[in-house]
Amino acid sequence: MDACATHEPVEKSSGSGFRSRPGALIWFFRKSRDLWKSKYQGLRAALKRERNQVAAVTRSREQWRAKAEQAIAERAAVQQENDALRVQVQQLEERKKKRNHWSRRSYAGSTPVLRK
Repeated sequence: MDACATHEPVEKSSGSGFRSRPGALIWFFRKSRDLWKSKYQGLRAALKRERNQVAAVTRSREQWRAKAEQAIAERAAVQQENDALRVQVQQLEERKKKRNHWSRRSYAGSTPVLRK
């Protein structure tokens, strides 16, 4: 069955068919527009706030990352310096042992001399 075949054509009246007062329609459409505008202005403000927050967090992370990388580089430099100093201390101790070893041999027959 065809839906159009069962219905008879609707007669058009000579009037416009609208029964609402223009003032009521104006009030309704203004209210609708104002609600829509306020809703989307609020959403735009929230979006801007969130974008600013993301930018601030990104900046902060970049600053902390730079500080962390700098601290890592400083730590590596200090570690390298520490290792070099440990090697120097070890070399000095070995020289001291060799010197003490040879100085004790030369005084083997006499009493040892205490050095400070």
